[in-house]
Amino acid sequence: MGKAVAAATVSSRTLAEGVREAVRERIGDERFAVWFGDSLWSVRTTEAGQEVVIRVGQGVTHEWLRRTFRGELEAVVRNGFGPRLSVAWESAAETDDAVASAVAHTQVTPRRPSLRVRRTTPESASVQAAGPRIGGSRRADRSLGEFVVGTSNRMAFAAIEMAVARLGELSPLVIHGPSGVGKTHLLEAACRRCRELHPEKAVAFLSGEQFTTGFLQALHGSGLPGFRRTCRAADLLVIDDLQFFVGKRATIQELQQTIDAVQRQGSQLIFGCDRELDALADLGADVLTRLRGGMNARLMPPDYDVRRGIVAGICQARTIELPEDVVHYVATHMTRHARELLGAVNRLEATSLMLGVPVSLDVAREALADLVRSSSRSVRLADVERAICKAFGIEPGTLQSGRRSRSVSHPRMLAMFLARKHTHAALSEIGSYFGRRSHSTVVAAQKTVADWLAKGTPVVLAETAWDVEEAIRRVEDMLRSG
Repeated sequence: MGKAVAAATVSSRTLAEGVREAVRERIGDERFAVWFGDSLWSVRTTEAGQEVVIRVGQGVTHEWLRRTFRGELEAVVRNGFGPRLSVAWESAAETDDAVASAVAHTQVTPRRPSLRVRRTTPESASVQAAGPRIGGSRRADRSLGEFVVGTSNRMAFAAIEMAVARLGELSPLVIHGPSGVGKTHLLEAACRRCRELHPEKAVAFLSGEQFTTGFLQALHGSGLPGFRRTCRAADLLVIDDLQFFVGKRATIQELQQTIDAVQRQGSQLIFGCDRELDALADLGADVLTRLRGGMNARLMPPDYDVRRGIVAGICQARTIELPEDVVHYVATHMTRHARELLGAVNRLEATSLMLGVPVSLDVAREALADLVRSSSRSVRLADVERAICKAFGIEPGTLQSGRRSRSVSHPRMLAMFLARKHTHAALSEIGSYFGRRSHSTVVAAQKTVADWLAKGTPVVLAETAWDVEEAIRRVEDMLRSG
């Protein structure tokens, strides 16, 4: 048999573990942890033999991983496991078992504050790291150790850790996700970690607005060489709010030249953005090509464990005493983003001071009643329509039209599917809202989208083909963020 392993003589689980470990050995523990930390490995039998199935978590698309690692995966399988074993890629289903298995397999240790709320001492407070700095961070004391890690953000966290530990090897890195999921925290913490690891390195942190303003002032004040030295001399250049550059042609050109200059000298670029690169077509093909040449990691809205850790962390930093049942109540009912959690803790602290009583569960329920209603507000049909139009650049009113082209019918079917999932509207109400269609049309649309999901069929939205899972996640992000 030589080096080949006879797939028929070993269990599927053993074979899956064998391939997984062979891939880890080939690409290294660190790269494996970053890109496959949330992946699930299994083997299934097909007519042609067997195939190892790699089910990828939420942090990065399986299409990107397949393109990046296809050659290395095929080499591992071909050289070590025989010709009858192939490789298949899927997106992991969001079930409790899948999440638990992903956490068990990841090589990145979650970092979150203890859920026991206790008072902190002055000695335990964060100390700003020293080192050269260009520009600055708005909250320079934020650290990676304070960032609460879970299944919703592990990929982005691991990518940041790797990027600042080995400057230039993972560049450019783009961290994207909706408002309030921790993008700016990660970017600022990356600057601090870089100063801790590389005190001799120059670090620059700019928002998109600061970059634009600085560039225009330099352009009109004959200080362009100085502005360019400020950005391009950095060993780590971090730019937040990448979406701010849309529509600013001169600044986009300067950004492109900055990316090229920083990349040529082997330095590290990290960007933050509130949307995926596919939604930033107005940045131009040249900039997008450069950004896609690095790593893109997604931050999802926080799951329960992350929300609970955030509440506990806020309480530790503010020396607020909250009972465990109150922490659980806040994390369960404030589900959209970290700012909402902070607002809830602020309300509880103010209520406690005003009434002169400790915060109990009953006090929390009464004090947060209006915030809970706002957080759990019902999604309306108009919200679904607005989210789809905004997510894919579709003109308002298009989904109610009678047009049957794929560029209209696909987003309309997607809207009906999401309306069934996220609203309490009846079939007839959904059909009437989206172009006076019958309830049977809504049922057919729901089945069609479910079939797309099962088969991985691309969906055409605003003349562009999208992975249907990515399209749904993008709309749901907008529904969560309001």
